[in-house]
Amino acid sequence: MPTLPVAPPAGGPGWANLGMDIVSVDRVRRLLAVYGEDFFQRMLTPGELADCHTSARLDVLSLCGRIAAKEAAFKTLRVGATVMPWRDIVVRRSEGGWPLVELRGAAADLAAGSGITGMTVSISHDVDYAVAVAAPLLEPAPPGPPAPLPDPAGSAPTTSPEHSTSRRNPMSEGLQLIKNWLLARHEELDDIPSDLDLIETRMIDSLSFVEFVFVLEQHSGRAIQMETLEVDEIRTLDAIATHFFPAEVKA
Repeated sequence: MPTLPVAPPAGGPGWANLGMDIVSVDRVRRLLAVYGEDFFQRMLTPGELADCHTSARLDVLSLCGRIAAKEAAFKTLRVGATVMPWRDIVVRRSEGGWPLVELRGAAADLAAGSGITGMTVSISHDVDYAVAVAAPLLEPAPPGPPAPLPDPAGSAPTTSPEHSTSRRNPMSEGLQLIKNWLLARHEELDDIPSDLDLIETRMIDSLSFVEFVFVLEQHSGRAIQMETLEVDEIRTLDAIATHFFPAEVKA
């Protein structure tokens, strides 16, 4: 029986990763009510924000659509342990009304590393949600046979690391406020282990990430540049304590 060729590894030339994202209008309205429009300057360029305005007001559905489009575009890159470069993925409205994507700076570098020369995106929205799908424009695939998929049977077994024993003093007020903020958004949890991966478990997702950084700035008293922030600095409560509340780490 004929079989289809195995696709090359994700993230290389010839691999057409699609990205998709959905954004809740209610979540964005809440952020607007709590922080105001200036909050979204961390996510959108001035030109993008201008595109989201009508003559009378901010069009929240357009704002949600651009947020979804940026996240969908980022997903096509298939990169791990990388903070999304929000303002380097620029989604503007063409003269014909459809969205166009421009990759700049860090986003352009990530795309080049994956053999991506450009991006196309489609946005749709209704009363409660905005949805976007992105597809990359690729360099030609290199000649040669397709790479085989890894053999799960031959792979080394993976084991979950045991929770490490905390070496910290009782949690500081600032770090406790960060923990409380997370728990308030995940009411199904009673506690958060200090070494729980907040990214992999989606305790912090793409939209809440920007708000999380804003809250972390408030409670740590530090200005945070999202362009240089490393994911591992906020991956766990232990990591947050080390990088943003260092006085709590025993010598």
